Parts: sequence; structure tokens; C-alpha cells
Amino acid sequence: MRIQIVSNLYPPVVRGGYEAGCASVVDHLRERGYEVRVLTSCFEAGSVPIESEVQRTLALLTSDARGALRAPRASLRAVAEARRAIEWKPDLVYIWNGASIPQAALRILADSGVPLAFRVEEHWFARIFLGDQFLRELLPARRGAARIAWATGCRLLNALPALRLDPTAPLRTAITWNSEAIRRMAPPPSFVETVLERVIHPAPPYGDLYADIEREPAPEPRIAFLGRVTPYKGIAVAIQALALLQSDFGRLASLDIVGPEDGDYGEELRRLAESLGVGPAVRWHGQTGPAEAAAVLARAHALIVPSTWDEPFPYVTIEGALARVPLVASDVGGIGEGMHDEEHALLFARGDAGGAARALARTLSETEQTAARVARAHKRAQSFRRRPYLEQQERFVLDAVDALRATAGSRP
Repeated sequence: MRIQIVSNLYPPVVRGGYEAGCASVVDHLRERGYEVRVLTSCFEAGSVPIESEVQRTLALLTSDARGALRAPRASLRAVAEARRAIEWKPDLVYIWNGASIPQAALRILADSGVPLAFRVEEHWFARIFLGDQFLRELLPARRGAARIAWATGCRLLNALPALRLDPTAPLRTAITWNSEAIRRMAPPPSFVETVLERVIHPAPPYGDLYADIEREPAPEPRIAFLGRVTPYKGIAVAIQALALLQSDFGRLASLDIVGPEDGDYGEELRRLAESLGVGPAVRWHGQTGPAEAAAVLARAHALIVPSTWDEPFPYVTIEGALARVPLVASDVGGIGEGMHDEEHALLFARGDAGGAARALARTLSETEQTAARVARAHKRAQSFRRRPYLEQQERFVLDAVDALRATAGSRP
């Protein structure tokens, strides 16, 4: 069987967990004898290896005006890449993440008649085609004079024989969601007919590494944060909670921040920490490998996940549970779906630094209750191990092809 994977990023270019998850599925399918090709973006193309089965030829567009200006030409090129993918005659096109790449390529693949499936791990799917910077200009909308002129140009380009795309043409697909939360938050648009749906919770690619670490908590309380240093991850909430933990609960602790920094945001957070009097208590590790992150968890007394956006299903909560680190997290998106409040973790409201501080204080002071939660969380995390996840993904691929072929004779 031939499977064409499409995604906006692919390792070694990684921004989050889904890219590594995608690669693990690709590797598993190849090990099982499937032919798999990947079509992805040319982001940082000069710094990644050239692979015959990974085509890094799609543009990665920013969400600003510059990205919108690039979108028409990038879409034309992406359509050519999609047609080349179809010429390979795949038995299934499996799309993992279509955010920030020209979705004209996805539209061509959807219209090709090849069975099409989606893995949805982020919110972009709810606006597929409708939010694309080129395809959106083909749809009716209220526009000012400049946008009317721009939309007219886009429609003239779309009249070319190579395009002639209809963003809202019916399409039939199979979908695997990474959580019930993202299934609720990013439902398919009305023109999408779903013939097969499954929720397959992701498994951390390095779960075995985290499960094998030896716990050696530091003499003084340490709180760990693992993730990208960006506003929606809520690190400001963690820093504020650290200060409140000291002022309101009399508990001194430090905060280890492990992850790459977005632009100048790290400096903004350093200034916040200094203004709250906890600057020296915050350690900045930067981007590290999984082994270094695991070493930080081994020393931690708590893992905080203070996200302020609706995380679909973050790997880090499972990694922390596998590492047997007490979890304190915001109750957003799919966090509580993976680790339940009071049973496996202590959850607090979005953006509530006071609630986070109370949860940390309980974690540090309620020794027996914390240990019991950690044990239950570790047992719960066994449901999200890599081998069962990969087997579920393979089963979905086979069932998706069968379901889509069974309906191929009727119009979507």
C-alpha cells in the first residue's frame, strides 16, 4: 500500500509534539512494509537533510500581510506539488497538519478521487480552506476597496486551467482526532462528509525515556515547565504563581523553564520575574533534548502546565505522569481529558495564578495525597504508550481506505 503523508512541518524541523508523532507513525508504517512519502514545507530547508521520500517543497506562510501577499504564487506552486504526489498513485492521502501551508494543495488532493484522511491535533481543521490566505479570497465576503481589488486578482489567477478551485466543494474523508476536546473545538465545515471517525489519543514519542528516569528530587522544591516559551503557554502565570507561593503560602521554590524562546518573549518574562522578586529563582535552560528535559523532571517536585489556550492534548502531561512527577495544570482543552482533576492532577482555571499557587502549595505540603495522585497518574499514563498508539494508527489507515473505497461510487 502507498500512503502520501502531508503536513506543514516534519522532523528534524519541530515546533511541538505532533511533528514527532507524525514521524513515528511514518516510521512504523514503513517498518510494516507500507510505502510512505511525505510532502511538507521547505522551512529552514538548508538545515535539514535531503531525503528521497520526504519532499520539502511547500511554502510555509506567516499569518500576516506578508504571508497573504505570498499566498497566490505559493498556492500555484503547491498545486503542482500536489499533482506530482497524485502521479505517484497513492492508495491513501493522510493529512496531518494543513496550517500555514497553501491549502490549494489539499484542495487538489481532495478533488483527485484518492481516498483522503485527516489526523486532527490542532484547531486549524475547523477553518480548512475557509481561512486559507488564497482560497478565502475566492469566497463572498465584505471587503474594502483594496481587498476587493486583491480578491479580484486572486479570482483571475484561479481561472487558470491549473487551478479552478472551489474552496467549499464537497469532500469525503476519514478523521482521527487526538482528543474528544479537539473534536468539539474544531468540527469539520459543513461541506466535509465524514465516513469514519476515531479518537486516538497521542503517545509521547519519548515516553519510554521519561518512564525510565530515576527520581532524585532536589533538596529544595523545584517546579518544572517544559514547552515553548510563548504567550499562549502561560509561563507568566507560572512565574506569578511562584511569587504567590512565597508571599501567600510561605513556600520558597524555584522554577526550571525548559524550551525554546519565541522572539523577545523570554526577556519580557525575565523582567516580570524580576519585578515580582523571583528573578533569581527562575532558571532558563533553553531548548534541550529529551534526555536533558527528563533530567530536569527527575529533580522536580512538580510539573506545571499553565497553558492559556485550549491545548488539544499536550504530550507533556503524559510525559510528566510517566516520569512520576506531580502535575499542576490549567483546566483547558484536553488537559483534563488526559489527567483528571484531583484523581491524577490538580487543575486550576485558565490564567488563575492564585489557583496555580494554591495547587502548588497543596502538592508540596500534602505528601500522602500527592503520592497517591502520582501513582494513579502513572497508571493512567500507561494508556498512552507508543506501541498501542502506532497499532491504532495502522488500523485506522486500513479501515479508512476500506471505508472511503466503499463510498467511492456515490457523490459526497
